[in-house]
Amino acid sequence: MHALWQDLRYGLRMLGKNLGFTSIAILTLALGIGANTAIFSLLQQVLLRQLPVKNPSELVVLRSAGPKTGHVWTDGDDAESFSFPMYKALRDNNSVFSGMIGRFAFSASIASHGQTERGSGELVSGNYFEVLGVQPVLGRVFSLQDDRTPGAQPVVVLSHQYWTRRFGGDPGVLNQTLLVNNTELTIVGVAQSGFTGIQVGQTPDVFVPLMMKGQMRPGDNGLEDWNDYWMAILARLKPGESIAKAQLGINAAYHPLLEEQSRKITSFNEQKRKEFVNQQMTLAPGSRGRTTLQRDSGTPLTALFVMVVLVLLIACTNVANLLLAQGAARQREFAIRAALGASRGRMFRQLMSESFLCAFAGGALGLLLGSWLMNILIPTVGSDASIHGLSARLDATVLAFAAGATLLSGLLFALIPAWRVTRAGVTQTLKDQGSTSSLGMSHVHFRKTLVAGQVAFTMLLLAGACLYTRTLWNLRKQNLGLQTENVITFSLQPDLNGYDISRTIALIDQLRDRITAIPGVRGEGISEIPTLTGDDMGANITVASNPQASEEHPHVNYDAISPGYFSTLGVPLLSGRDLNNGDSAKSAKVAVVSESMTKIFFPNRNPIGERFAFGGGKVAPDIEIVGVVKDAKQTHVRDENRPYIFLPYAQRKRLFGVTFYVRTQQDPLPLSSTLRDVVRQMDANLPVYDVKSFENVVDQDLFAERMVATLSASFGLLAAFLAALGIYGVLAYLVLQRTREIGIRIALGAERSHVRLLVLREVGYMVLAGAVVGLPLAYGLAHLSESLLFGVKARDPLIYVLDVVLIAVVALCACYLPARRATRVDPIVALRYE
Repeated sequence: MHALWQDLRYGLRMLGKNLGFTSIAILTLALGIGANTAIFSLLQQVLLRQLPVKNPSELVVLRSAGPKTGHVWTDGDDAESFSFPMYKALRDNNSVFSGMIGRFAFSASIASHGQTERGSGELVSGNYFEVLGVQPVLGRVFSLQDDRTPGAQPVVVLSHQYWTRRFGGDPGVLNQTLLVNNTELTIVGVAQSGFTGIQVGQTPDVFVPLMMKGQMRPGDNGLEDWNDYWMAILARLKPGESIAKAQLGINAAYHPLLEEQSRKITSFNEQKRKEFVNQQMTLAPGSRGRTTLQRDSGTPLTALFVMVVLVLLIACTNVANLLLAQGAARQREFAIRAALGASRGRMFRQLMSESFLCAFAGGALGLLLGSWLMNILIPTVGSDASIHGLSARLDATVLAFAAGATLLSGLLFALIPAWRVTRAGVTQTLKDQGSTSSLGMSHVHFRKTLVAGQVAFTMLLLAGACLYTRTLWNLRKQNLGLQTENVITFSLQPDLNGYDISRTIALIDQLRDRITAIPGVRGEGISEIPTLTGDDMGANITVASNPQASEEHPHVNYDAISPGYFSTLGVPLLSGRDLNNGDSAKSAKVAVVSESMTKIFFPNRNPIGERFAFGGGKVAPDIEIVGVVKDAKQTHVRDENRPYIFLPYAQRKRLFGVTFYVRTQQDPLPLSSTLRDVVRQMDANLPVYDVKSFENVVDQDLFAERMVATLSASFGLLAAFLAALGIYGVLAYLVLQRTREIGIRIALGAERSHVRLLVLREVGYMVLAGAVVGLPLAYGLAHLSESLLFGVKARDPLIYVLDVVLIAVVALCACYLPARRATRVDPIVALRYE
């Protein structure tokens, strides 16, 4: 221990004597470790963290990928949507689970103490907290008694986060009432700290019993309808039960229920009925809850993590190069120490001590840098991607990762340089000190190899940056079918405040009139489903003149809009007429359809005047098509054009919410306060939310692409900078070692251009070696992440040509000073050089 302490003290003195080397090494490591810490923290919270519940490894998510009929609600995977009657039947008639829970996320208008705010809620089964093993910190949680009679249990459990934010952690909230979606609910408890539901990215403020669905979602009860798929189901395996065995057991209970349900569906032909009955229930691991967010963001985050690990490897290679240069300069010192009796092991330990001191300092600075990056990333992810519940705090797992990355980095950059420095013999080292031409030349070849590795990794990162930046460019430049400039949007959900459909339509009509009268407004329109936010609504339809197409394409998206919606967003009308104010609840039912809709259902004929109906079987087609509009992106910027039906909002039996689109003559954002005032004058208790420009809506839809492109470009630039430092360091050392040779060449009449060529040749060898390895690796990485690309392929040769050009520019910049120094060598001075 005493010897180790001596090594550390001596190491600190040596690092202090070489402040330039120490500062560069620590900063280089800090950049690599800090970036890795931030991205790993994001990766761990989204992809790796288990639910904070009892024995999360016993949880499974139920999935059934197969045909469905009726209403289907989904947040990305309809295989995880089930009806409430199916949930009850499976819960009460299986022998493989110790418990089965259901949940459904809903938007909430929460009023308390005279203030109304927009919030989020979760409808949960009575056994939800019991099966998960979540305890209350105050009061009680739900029980099966809260899950028996629809509308009979108006109670609510607050999330711990909402309790502390809204009520300041006041224990007196028990038995107080909250007005949630215009329904009085009694607060009976507060959930344990750290529990934010079973889906990463969603943080419900309140938990409400499933039996209150009719009150939380007015007009959308769905508690008795087998063909209304809206809730997700998780279950806990019995102790010792395997997923494979449980899957067999649950299917034995599932298929008889499907058989019974299929008999009541009149729209099925024999083939459809067979497919419906034969669908299989599969069980996915549920330790991390529902993985909807993970499916969307897993690949981008993994790609970013691979990139940031490469940055750390480049940083380690750079520091290893610095250590080799420093080791070569200290060869005489170690030779003398060896001659005085120091063992090779002791000298090796001394060098490793110095390296780890450097690594620990870099790790500590990297933690600060990583924390700073997280404080930038997390608010951005929360606001732009609407992913909530992520923390900028570096928890124990992230700290352990940072410590591990620090130790591994110390080993990576220190082990080989220390071994090479201490392996040289005393006699040979002292002999070499007398000749500059031979001094440390054994280190040069190895350092060139390290730089070639840096070039390979850098080309990998630059290729990724080019591909992802090109993807973002292509997405931004593609034709959306919409005009996004000078448009502001905001949303309302009047039904959550007790509005019935007639009051909602009257409110919308009055708001539209008032908004149109605002100076500077050029047009306005509304839609039930907000455009380009990832939401959609669909159903199966029956077309009177083409029932075969209805069988082949059972699912069609639809939306309710107002007159002026298309003109406000710049969507061209191709034929027929637009919706107008005469399309009311008392007039004939009409619809406008998209161009893709006509190609699928009405090929080679005019769709104007054709009729259809929602649903299958014996339905009367009572909706007339009066117009056709050009295809426009509705759900995501990335999406292919899909068949869409647009209905008058005044003919809807229920509106789940409305989003207003207001086109202005100039920048629309200054109008936001005016629009809020207009709504407030109509109803001061009606929350206005998602007030933003339409261009911001598009930016948010492209958040994943923006994040990947921005971070990959940042990592690529950082890698290029580190590679430039590595190339510069080797060339500067090489010019120093070959000073005598260069002086002789100049004395014998060599042109300055020939000397520059000598240096450039060394650069060319390193870049060529790196390119030979880096380009195939870049192609492999691009091929693996091709699902992230848009409008560009992994095999696009222009990307790799640009990659080579960029690394060549980096190399030329790095060799400028060494080449300039080489051409200015004075032959007289060089010949006297020791």
